[in-house]
Amino acid sequence: MSKVYFSLQEAESMVTKLKKKIERVAQLREEILILDNTKIFFDNANMENLLLEVQLSKNFHEKNLEMFSLITEIVQEGCIVRNIDDFEVDFYYKLKDKDIFLCWKRGELNISFWHEMTETAKQRKPIKQIQQNYYEQLKQLR
Repeated sequence: MSKVYFSLQEAESMVTKLKKKIERVAQLREEILILDNTKIFFDNANMENLLLEVQLSKNFHEKNLEMFSLITEIVQEGCIVRNIDDFEVDFYYKLKDKDIFLCWKRGELNISFWHEMTETAKQRKPIKQIQQNYYEQLKQLR
């Protein structure tokens, strides 16, 4: 799959489109953590406990499958999922002749940051820098 480049407006639109899936992934992540930390102690003579453990394991794997299926759908849209704990999503963007990422995290209202391809989300810069660059380019075209 090749890179999909987004304008800021397209990335914003994609965030809006994906929010329901992202919220479902977050919910599944929480449920998976609970199931993963659930321990059942049983004796071999109690078949109900054994069946409960099998059911919990099945539920754990079904939730993982659903979560990773949703993440796959998001990636197939051209988005890069960086972190499923904070749910960081990057979008390829062309700044002049350079590839950068527009960066969004779950809970943020819109895309307000960007970062270099070699940087992490901790090194995000305000999107206003890109917007100013765009307006300067428009002025030069006049």
